[in-house]
Amino acid sequence: MKTNDLYSTVTSMVIRQLEEGVPPWVRPWKDDRLHGVGMIPTNLVTGRRYSGGNILLLWLAAHVHGYSNLQFCTYQQLNGIGASVRKGEKATHVIFTKHIMRKGEGDDEDRPGTLVKTYPVFHFSQIEKIPEKYLAPQQEPESEPQDLGSPKVKLARGCGVHVQHGGNRACYIPSKDEVQMPPPSAFVDDEAYWQTLMHEFTHATAHEKRCGRKLGKRFGDEQYAFEELVAELGSAFLCARLDIPAGYRSASYIDNWLKVLKQDTRAIFTAASYAGQASDYLWNKAFHEEKQLEAAE
Repeated sequence: MKTNDLYSTVTSMVIRQLEEGVPPWVRPWKDDRLHGVGMIPTNLVTGRRYSGGNILLLWLAAHVHGYSNLQFCTYQQLNGIGASVRKGEKATHVIFTKHIMRKGEGDDEDRPGTLVKTYPVFHFSQIEKIPEKYLAPQQEPESEPQDLGSPKVKLARGCGVHVQHGGNRACYIPSKDEVQMPPPSAFVDDEAYWQTLMHEFTHATAHEKRCGRKLGKRFGDEQYAFEELVAELGSAFLCARLDIPAGYRSASYIDNWLKVLKQDTRAIFTAASYAGQASDYLWNKAFHEEKQLEAAE
């Protein structure tokens, strides 16, 4: 599939679901067939988790086709294990994304851009003659120690972003490099608290000492709306890794997201890529650095 065709097709799907009032990333899927694979799509053969925009693409595929689990692999990989694609099955296209600097023309400065290529993958249900060893979950273990307390608490304490509780607003304050949160008791339930905290943590990765994104200055402008889209996707990705259902902040954002997506068919891919970068940063900061400190001791 040509990249521009993928942009247009996926953006149209996302727009359609947003116009129906429910962002497509608020419905991540549990794996009904293989307990333990979870809500992040994984590669059937290698066990590696897909990342960034591919999480959203494969969530969309699961929703559209009614897949009951989230395992996929390439044609070359399934050939390599002696499996084959069922006759008549069609692939889902995912992406390879790389952030680059595009050369400016004349006096224009170089500007950041995104290089995207597509490649096909097939879902578990589309494949036959799968060897027995691949019928059990092939999944790389998460990096956090599972037996030393709640992963969500460890993420909150270890990601390097200070949280101040109090008041009735949830926001990231760039001038203080601090997340402001109402007390947990102010939320309708525990999940809403963590969904919101992951949203604000994603905003915090915009700081130049983390992922270095630019924030918009007023509600409703294009850059602000784009950053909110990044934060929503980042929250969804982190919640999925923490086994928390994803949510979204407010229906008032949807109109602004729609404006961004209708102006640029690449926006959802770029936002998902930045969201994946942000969620990986927070996760690795909380858990990888902790492991390095333990090893040093």
